[in-house]
Amino acid sequence: MTIHPAALVARKAELDSCVEVGPFSVIGHHVKIGAGSVIKSHVVINLHTTIGCHNEIYKYASIGEANQ
Repeated sequence: MTIHPAALVARKAELDSCVEVGPFSVIGHHVKIGAGSVIKSHVVINLHTTIGCHNEIYKYASIGEANQ
């Protein structure tokens, strides 16, 4: 697991092995991310969100947030 120092990952978030979290990304408390997933920079993942294995979430994506 690789978490960039500028990322914010909640203590209760469940990140599996080989997950990469890019800079300025925010991962919430009830988030689960599967093995081999890559979270690029400036991504927000919140609420009760589960992301499976081997996914790539691109820059500036917002998952699990209310529509604006």
